[in-house]
Amino acid sequence: MPSTPTTKSQVQAYRFVLRRMQSALVRKDAVMLHDPMRTHSRATAVGVVISALGMLGFLVVGMLSPKGGGPESESIVIGEESGAIYVATGEPMKLIPTFNLASARLLMAAQQQREQQGGEGGLNFSGGDEAGKEPQVVSDGELENIPKGRLTGIPDGPQLLPTPEQRISDNWAVCDKIDINRRLEDPANTDKPTSSVLGGIRKLGVELGENQAILGHAENDKVYLIYHVPPDPNRGEANVVRSEVAMNDEDVTTTFNLSPSNQREISMGLLNAIPEAKPLQAPQIAGAGEPSQHLSDMNIGNVFLTRTAGGDPKYWVVLQNGIQEVNQAVADLVRAKYQQGTTGMPQKEAAETTNVPHVSELDVDEFPGQVPTVLVPERFPAACLGWRVQGEGENREGVFTMHVGAELPKKDDGSKLNPVKIGQPGAGGIKVDNFFIPQGRGAVVHAATSRDSFRSGPIYLISDRGVKYGIPDATTAKVLGLEQQSPAPDSIVRLIPDGASLNTQDVLRTFDSVEVTPGSGSFENNNGSAQGGS
Repeated sequence: MPSTPTTKSQVQAYRFVLRRMQSALVRKDAVMLHDPMRTHSRATAVGVVISALGMLGFLVVGMLSPKGGGPESESIVIGEESGAIYVATGEPMKLIPTFNLASARLLMAAQQQREQQGGEGGLNFSGGDEAGKEPQVVSDGELENIPKGRLTGIPDGPQLLPTPEQRISDNWAVCDKIDINRRLEDPANTDKPTSSVLGGIRKLGVELGENQAILGHAENDKVYLIYHVPPDPNRGEANVVRSEVAMNDEDVTTTFNLSPSNQREISMGLLNAIPEAKPLQAPQIAGAGEPSQHLSDMNIGNVFLTRTAGGDPKYWVVLQNGIQEVNQAVADLVRAKYQQGTTGMPQKEAAETTNVPHVSELDVDEFPGQVPTVLVPERFPAACLGWRVQGEGENREGVFTMHVGAELPKKDDGSKLNPVKIGQPGAGGIKVDNFFIPQGRGAVVHAATSRDSFRSGPIYLISDRGVKYGIPDATTAKVLGLEQQSPAPDSIVRLIPDGASLNTQDVLRTFDSVEVTPGSGSFENNNGSAQGGS
């Protein structure tokens, strides 16, 4: 007997009965006004889809960032958990522990140099790409079974090799701050000013005016007048100079109104950074007092003035071979020395000097353009010599400027500086008290004495701890990742204490431990300044 095929309605009825039985067993509800199992089915489907997407995501991440099978040979390796820095080298591989990233990069370069039979001191090859690669971070567990060598490198190397984004601007300054004690008869009479080297600070305070000056008493017991000078191509980058003054020279002290009461103590660091002019004294005039051959009513050494068509005065000194135009300050000084007892300055018509030779025998270009006002130390206890680069390309030049104020400069955002205390002198034997560049920043510079050495001066890495590290040449700087050095004034850079030399010879030294020389280091005194040590 042929079988009767099952209809669609019968199948649906059978499935409905099964769902009723499931609902009765699970939910104790056989009425089935609503299908409760539909929610479970949907939840199961959604869960399966989410799981599939998660597995796909892990697969993509694994393909893009596969787990390494250990460190690569000829690379710098950093332990992920410990932070230890190694150079992975050789076949079979060996890990050489180093003190810092600078040591690791130099060690790799030294090995390449040895393979290529390079010279001594700086690098003698054009490579360095392997040394300059970014370190590979590897779990310490993957390094556990790799043989390790002796601790190698430069123990006191820098902790940071600053990238271009981590470097400061081309602004440098050396500053003094004197403590004002108003209980003393002379409030500005302190033992010694506090000196600081600042890097990357753009706002240094009010610039010393053209008619202002500072009278400083230095640690060498000499007195200097610090004043603004007009731009002069022959003088280069200085628009402020220091000139030694003999305080027992009445001609000078009277002409420039110099009084010991306006002296301030000035550190040798600040003083030596200021470009030096010739001592401030009346120029020597040959034949002074003898009758002039060109002006019958004048003697050699006399001073007179003429007026232009606009009424502006011009000052002249009578010399043996003619007359020389000078500024008012020089005219007053010459008159004080060679025309004592006279009152007022003689005046002549400009036509009277037409046939008189004009000469340039007196070297007075660096004298103040006018008698300046000496600033009172109590009102301006802070003084800074700033240096910055101006111009572009081949027209770049460094410019010194003098700034004064009631307080030391602040950060560019207006917050107070938190300088590092310095315990050691710089290369010239002069010690400053404080150093500041922003935390986590650094500088890579050519120490320049003029714009001609902007790209050829000694190379230094300057850290935020107030230490400068010498780098022998541009190739070594490239190995360290420190290309594109900026210029900085040698007179300020030399005040920063020296650290280790970053070269491929010293980096080959190996250590069991690093011995500390007895007497090295410093102890802070009660006011927080570093004392002693080397």
